[in-house]
Amino acid sequence: MNNVQRLRFLCSASIGMCLLWASALAAQDSVVRIIQTNYAGSNAHIIDPDTNKVVGIIDNVPKAHAVVNHPDGSYFYFANEHDHHVDIVDAKSLEVVDRIPLIERPNKLVINKTENKLYVGIRDAAYLQVIDLDSREVIKTLPVHGGIHNVYVTKDDKWIVAGLGVHPKTLDEPTIQVIDASTDEIAFGISLEGFRVRPMAIESNPDGSPSRIFGQAERLNGFYVVDWDKREAVDFVSAPPLPVSQQNFDGIQNGTGHGLLVLPDQSALWYASRLDSRVYAWSLPELEFMGGIEVGPSPQWLTATPDSKTLYVSMVGSMETVAINTDTYDIIARIPVGFGPKRNSTHILPVAFAR
Repeated sequence: MNNVQRLRFLCSASIGMCLLWASALAAQDSVVRIIQTNYAGSNAHIIDPDTNKVVGIIDNVPKAHAVVNHPDGSYFYFANEHDHHVDIVDAKSLEVVDRIPLIERPNKLVINKTENKLYVGIRDAAYLQVIDLDSREVIKTLPVHGGIHNVYVTKDDKWIVAGLGVHPKTLDEPTIQVIDASTDEIAFGISLEGFRVRPMAIESNPDGSPSRIFGQAERLNGFYVVDWDKREAVDFVSAPPLPVSQQNFDGIQNGTGHGLLVLPDQSALWYASRLDSRVYAWSLPELEFMGGIEVGPSPQWLTATPDSKTLYVSMVGSMETVAINTDTYDIIARIPVGFGPKRNSTHILPVAFAR
């Protein structure tokens, strides 16, 4: 090793150690919380994944479709379907401190940290509303092809992915529309062969750019595989067949499957089947089936701890959130929550703002 190589090695090692120390310090100064919204109620439950106990309840957030937190952890933002606005909740007091009126009923919302914006999918009107986090004002109302059911942000913050909640009239009509976050304009659309899309999950490349979208389509017990570069669906993966006697047709609302999650470490894709009362897992990137767990009636949304060790499943049929060990496939906790628990999410918060 010559002097130049030695210097480069020492610099790289120093940078690596600094990043490691910074990561360790950040871990000490933050905590993880799971928030379970209750669609048939007016509150949300905060779960500590270390104990799997409810450590706080947020009231006055009726018919919440989803929740995200401010990048600095100081506020929560709830999509309020009942009153057609975004409820802003102080993370310390858990009190609603402001409300942002929307053009119509919202569904899922997402935060783009790089752009400092909140994106809200509007369900009953064909718009994506863009909110500036600092001013708390709607700065753009972008027309889309149809009402939005769910909206996501790619890991690199460059793209907003909107799943449309309208029935396509033709096979090539877009079911998904992708928005360029730098311009807030539609970049391209993707068809799911005439099916309306439900929840989605995004697989990322090492640099954070998207590689594949997995999308659940109504009435189908499985998911589409969308190649990001090709901008088209390239495969459909079905859940393992079950005897009809083991399936539950009650209350699935054409959403046979209604929960998808790529684990944070990108090791597996988890799928919630309302029809089968089970959650299933496929390895990534191979998409090899790994197994399933019977959890009870009507599993809905999925979220996981940042270390990918614990999966949380919202259970409408039993009004609880189920915690699953993703290594052993064991149910480790059943946590009572509110009425109609659906969307859940993982939040990394500064200790100062956490319950």
